[in-house]
Amino acid sequence: MKQHDQNFLLKRITKKKNTGAPAATMTPKVKKGWRRRPAEADYLEMMVEYNSEAMALLLKTAAGWVYCHNNWEHEKLTGYSQKAIRNQPLKTVLGEAYFKVYEKNADDCLKSGKTILFKAKACWNGQIRERMCRMTPVSGATQDYIVVTELNTTVIKDWMAKNHLATTRFDAMFQTHTATMLLIEPVSGRIVEANPAALAFYGYSLEEITAMTIDQINTLSVAAVDALRHQALAGQQRYFLFPHRLKNGEIRMVDVHSSPLELDGQPYLFSVITDATEREQNAAALYQEKERYKTTMEAIHDGVITTDAKGSISTLNPAAEQACGWQSIEVLGKPFEAIFRICHEYTREPLTGLVAGVLADGQSIEITAPTVLFKKDGEMIPIETSIAPIRSQNGSIGGVVMVFRDITLSREKKRRIEYLSYHDELTGLYNRRFYEQYFSQKEIKLIHPMAFVMGDVNGLKMTNDVFGHTIGDLLLKDIARTLKRTAGARHQVIRWGGDEFMIVMPGSDLKDAEVLVRQIKEQLKDICINGTIETSVSFGMALKQSRDDEPGPVLKKAEEMMYQIKLLESKSMRGTTINALLAALDEKRSETKAHTLRLSDHVMKLAERLSLNVEAKNRLILLTMLHDIGKVGIPDHILGKPGRLTEEEWQIMQTHSEIGYRIAANVPELHVVTEEILHHHEKWDGSGYPSGLSGEKIPLNSRILAIVDAYDVMTHDQVYQLARSHEDAIRELRAQSGSQFDPRLVDRFIDQVSHW
Repeated sequence: MKQHDQNFLLKRITKKKNTGAPAATMTPKVKKGWRRRPAEADYLEMMVEYNSEAMALLLKTAAGWVYCHNNWEHEKLTGYSQKAIRNQPLKTVLGEAYFKVYEKNADDCLKSGKTILFKAKACWNGQIRERMCRMTPVSGATQDYIVVTELNTTVIKDWMAKNHLATTRFDAMFQTHTATMLLIEPVSGRIVEANPAALAFYGYSLEEITAMTIDQINTLSVAAVDALRHQALAGQQRYFLFPHRLKNGEIRMVDVHSSPLELDGQPYLFSVITDATEREQNAAALYQEKERYKTTMEAIHDGVITTDAKGSISTLNPAAEQACGWQSIEVLGKPFEAIFRICHEYTREPLTGLVAGVLADGQSIEITAPTVLFKKDGEMIPIETSIAPIRSQNGSIGGVVMVFRDITLSREKKRRIEYLSYHDELTGLYNRRFYEQYFSQKEIKLIHPMAFVMGDVNGLKMTNDVFGHTIGDLLLKDIARTLKRTAGARHQVIRWGGDEFMIVMPGSDLKDAEVLVRQIKEQLKDICINGTIETSVSFGMALKQSRDDEPGPVLKKAEEMMYQIKLLESKSMRGTTINALLAALDEKRSETKAHTLRLSDHVMKLAERLSLNVEAKNRLILLTMLHDIGKVGIPDHILGKPGRLTEEEWQIMQTHSEIGYRIAANVPELHVVTEEILHHHEKWDGSGYPSGLSGEKIPLNSRILAIVDAYDVMTHDQVYQLARSHEDAIRELRAQSGSQFDPRLVDRFIDQVSHW
């Protein structure tokens, strides 16, 4: 409301203006250095466009201040349309003689961040006019603006002189208007005046409401209401949405349009209030509905595409974008069939008119034929899809929705399941289920001759115990590849069990089977575990001679023959295995054969002193040779590390006694030393590993070896330490006597080596 419209309230205000805060508090407070929140140019232009006062928008450029927008009132005043005024400097619009006043005030306004009021002259439409101007700074996202409001002081004075009657009439309108109106003192927030519509809305009498502050009605915090009041007073914000509390306690959402005005030299806020509760409730309900729809569309894994009533694309959900390769922004508003090509998977015949058909007859369709959808890049994906009409509240069809699912992964899973049902997962060979399905076919049963070859991997358990199941699995894979490659496409290679394989040779006799077995054995020579242990497979074979022979009994004969051959080969294999393990140990460990010879010499002399029998001496020699056999399973970087082992490395190193135990347990000839190998790192006080045995619970040979091995290691160079003297080694043995070593054996050994 303009200043010259405001005399109608002077009577009421003058009656109450001295009943509130002291005069000092009546001065409006504007925060120093205040800056309006960032606003985009389009928002500012809209604010200028719909303002009833003559307003324009200035922009600071490298060349100086220029106009970038004005409203209709400003155009009438200056003669410059929006198009004509855009990018025009102040000098062009205001005239050579008058633009500097505007320029200086615009710079001051931008620098101080405060609203500035000043008088100035301008030459518009050939006339020199005196104006009252208000400049307000606005910080944009990327640029700073000035909002200029032009007030014609001459016109205001003339209007006030000539329109006293209009003022009186406006006073009457305030009292009779159905809109809720309040007049508020901005500093204290005291309600100065309320029209009858406001009294009816809030439920208070005039005496009650004018004794209140707006803070008692507005449910926001006092600080927040105070800050917003000052923004309204400074003209920085005109519209607010507030929760107001009525006298009966009900909370109503209200639109507040608030303008600053000055009456009798005092600032006030004139607010027009509209009940917006129902609108806000409807908006909240609509927002929730949209959010539910959005969340559903984003969460669903199926692709969803919708069109309008003309068949033009209106939405794609994220799943559809990902499946098709199109982004929504690329296809919105385009005809469905111009973007999405759907064809029969096998004939590639296009399925056209799908959307148009649903729009025409309003019937949903589900495409059951094998179907593919062409993606943006031309790639095809198999889909399952259905199309349904979208109906409005009155039943009319407003578009269609297509829901589709990319079944590439489901097909792949199905194929994978089918593959695994007939194949061994580790080796990729056929499994027993395939064998059963294979011989369920009558034509296969009639084939003869048919050779069966059964193979069993020798030493797989030892391989798993020594090197771990990962190495054992690699061995099985290598054997499977060799069998499949050598057998060729004519014959079926089947993994029959954990370490057993079978080859079915349709149309082949035993001579063919023998040739194949020789070829396989030759190929298996190239497979070694860690380059150490050769691969060995025992084979048996049998022949299905006529169509009447059942495969079961024939397979059993091949299996029996395989076990017979395995028994013959096992003893030789064990000897080969032991020698191979010892060879591998010599390569991995830092100790030399001389170390083993010295240990053997020491332990035999100590055995003599202890009067051990021949059997115990033989076990002691075997233990001396094999006590560290488990180190073949320890990584080289740990065995050969020159420095101190980490905690994790030490834990790995300690497993070598258990690995050695498992190796010996798999070779019958080594059973006599399994316990000694397992416990050769136990300590007399029970602090050793792996079982924490103490005292005489530790096998005697393990106790003997521990002392002799420690002495020899100390007196000879190692990768992790230099050799110590004989005297130092003796002192260390004495120091550990009774804790690490058997004290009785330490005394005997020291006495033994002291006489050399």
